[in-house]
Amino acid sequence: MGIREKIGLIRAYIPADDETVEALAALLERQEALKSRYSQSVGRVDMEAVRGAIAGGRPAISAAGLWLTEEEIAEGVREVASVVSEHIESESERAGGVVRALDEGILNLRRVALAVLRGDLEEAERAAGEAGVDPRVLTSLVAWALQPALAALSDAVMGAVDLSSWSSGRCPVCGGYTALGFMDRDGAFHLKCQFCGAEWGYPSGKCPFCGNDEPRLIGSADLGEGKPLVLNICHVCGNYWKVVDERISGTSVPRSLYDLWTLVLDAVARRLVA
Repeated sequence: MGIREKIGLIRAYIPADDETVEALAALLERQEALKSRYSQSVGRVDMEAVRGAIAGGRPAISAAGLWLTEEEIAEGVREVASVVSEHIESESERAGGVVRALDEGILNLRRVALAVLRGDLEEAERAAGEAGVDPRVLTSLVAWALQPALAALSDAVMGAVDLSSWSSGRCPVCGGYTALGFMDRDGAFHLKCQFCGAEWGYPSGKCPFCGNDEPRLIGSADLGEGKPLVLNICHVCGNYWKVVDERISGTSVPRSLYDLWTLVLDAVARRLVA
């Protein structure tokens, strides 16, 4: 079953028009192909250094660094830019501008990629300004190109490193916060990174953002009896996280689509948290 068929299983939950869903499907397909290619490059990462970082409470990326070459990042950016140009007409010209800057050799993608990984949007904007391209589109294209590489790293880390001692709500691979989790069929709760896809055990009644675990200060909402999607809201920090209950849903929907599946909960959260 391909990505489009899998998305078909959850289409009723996605609050978007068919054109937008088609664009998302095309992007996910392209990222899956890139992940297969990027998997070859993960062998450059020092897994012993990664183990040491995680044991010390630091995410894998702090030891792995940016292992991709300029050419590999450019390959990814060109791939996702082609999807944007084909499926998102309003962004086609801006995405084309990034590709033209690459062709002209006036855009340093490793610089932008490092800025994206650090969350330094000002540096990414400076790089975009120097190249004469739209900063928002450039940042998005680079992030979408990095995502499959980080997903490949995530698979390698989860296969080689014991994450059982990781107790943070931040991702043990890329270091980002996540607003997504799932209850497995045995009743154990896990957080799932929305960027790289890493999974790790976490207390089910604890806010992944601020650590609040007081039951009376965490609210929840679901989509009705028998539905597998639940929204949790922290009344201390105001953040929320989405949960898929696999005891109800089973495993027909792959976890890689959980963030897309739970977009309906983001819509609910906007009404409740506003």
